[in-house]
Amino acid sequence: MEMHLIANAKLNLGLHITGKRADGYHLMETLYYPFPELYDEIVLEPRLGAGCTVEMEGIEEEVPLERNLCWRAWKALESMAEGRSTGVHIRVRKRIPAGAGLGGGSSDAAAVLKGLNGMWGLGLSEDALAEIAGRLGADVPFFIYNRPLFATGIGTVFEPFEMDLTAHGFRIELVTLPLHSSTVLAFQNLDLKAIPKGPSLKELLKLPVGQWQGLVRNDLEAAVFARLPEVAEAKARLLQRGAVYAAMSGSGSACFGLFEIK
Repeated sequence: MEMHLIANAKLNLGLHITGKRADGYHLMETLYYPFPELYDEIVLEPRLGAGCTVEMEGIEEEVPLERNLCWRAWKALESMAEGRSTGVHIRVRKRIPAGAGLGGGSSDAAAVLKGLNGMWGLGLSEDALAEIAGRLGADVPFFIYNRPLFATGIGTVFEPFEMDLTAHGFRIELVTLPLHSSTVLAFQNLDLKAIPKGPSLKELLKLPVGQWQGLVRNDLEAAVFARLPEVAEAKARLLQRGAVYAAMSGSGSACFGLFEIK
């Protein structure tokens, strides 16, 4: 029987760059926050025998099968399903735009991991799935848990963080643009010397949301805005329309604003 899954987007409530390792990876602090209003739809169709095929709808970019994150998620669990038929066809209907900083591909991979874990009766815990997810990408484990998580290191060390914007009286408005923002270029063009020193992001996020603007930052914005001024304009429009806090998510190009619920 086929299995239907939902793979939601995420937002970064702040993204502070705190340094750079000798191997070139940047150190950061960020709060991953689920955004269930935007999601991809995934269908897992069991097939006899072994093997995995992937069908993508709503995306123009063609990725070789071995690089597709859904296929890689299937491959990561296949060897653990001895004695079971592991053949599957994965259909993905994309709604989360690529290159938007919303984690669409990572969310798809996590959904496939969770779906196959149930379909094949593997009985893996969230923590076990998150360990496997970490081999697929830095933010894939977040989508296994799919609740607010504070991340440090290179974005792979997670800890729970209590945050419920709706309960605090705020709604999220997301703006997506027909622009692909390169994560690699965002980090390459980052000016570490221009990043202000100050309190940790964790401490700033404990302030009332109405005080975040100007304190809670996304340190990748300057590099992205210089290349894609439309992203800066999208953020500015959110603030002009009354958002108490607006920011780019991840390495862009999507921006979001927090508005008081009235």
